[in-house]
Amino acid sequence: KVAFLGPEATFTHQAAISLFGRSALFRAADTIEEIFGLVEKGVCRQGVVPIENSYEGAVNSTLDLLYKFELKIAAEVFLRIRHHLLSRIEDIKKLKQLYSHPMAIAQCRSWIRDNLPGISVKETESTSLAAEIACEERYAAAIAGRLSGLTYNLPILRENIEDHPDNVTRFLVIGKTASEPTGKDKTSILFSLSHKPGALYRVLKSLAEKGINMTRIESRPMKRRNWEYLFFVDLEGHEQDENVHEAITEMEGLCDFVKRVGSYPAGGDPWD
Repeated sequence: KVAFLGPEATFTHQAAISLFGRSALFRAADTIEEIFGLVEKGVCRQGVVPIENSYEGAVNSTLDLLYKFELKIAAEVFLRIRHHLLSRIEDIKKLKQLYSHPMAIAQCRSWIRDNLPGISVKETESTSLAAEIACEERYAAAIAGRLSGLTYNLPILRENIEDHPDNVTRFLVIGKTASEPTGKDKTSILFSLSHKPGALYRVLKSLAEKGINMTRIESRPMKRRNWEYLFFVDLEGHEQDENVHEAITEMEGLCDFVKRVGSYPAGGDPWD
């Protein structure tokens, strides 16, 4: 059983299907935190959560929950985000209302401005909910993915209306078990530092000296005391690789806090 950010037909659902196939048993969750909770309690074996978008940046709630929960990252997948204008109305000039998730609206802002000037735009909790509303409301349209159109039987009025055609979202699979090395892996860690000159430099120097490529670094407030930050880092390699193991062990001596979030197979080309 796999938890995903619902309702049915969201991009997270689509990412889950691309990872596990349609034979898996899926369970929709209302929030990302609910996904973590379902996996932690054993209700679901794994969960799929968004972690970052190539244009909108990090999904901060996922970063915070990786710190809060004792779960491991087991895999990642990249999904190319294709937004479509879905509606039962065949003439685009008759549309009066547009619905979608705030991130989808932001990713189609230029197209909306150029093609739907003056139309009322309302935000929804998900793109699939927008499609459900557009299915029931006259003169309404939704910005959503193809899966939403198929699920709610909504025709595609305009295809690929996203402002950037190379728009990609990265999703993570979270669970309780670690992944074995594959030869092409990533390792994610969380760490915090004391307010001392050169503290971050010494940590990053340790990685550089061992030939480890850092593919991502993000900082988040720790929310325990003001002006203390948590760093989320992705590294190339598996925790069992000698250089990665030595670097993380060295970091544990340099940092106030280190959490090994997981080593997992690196995602390939984006699913389209």
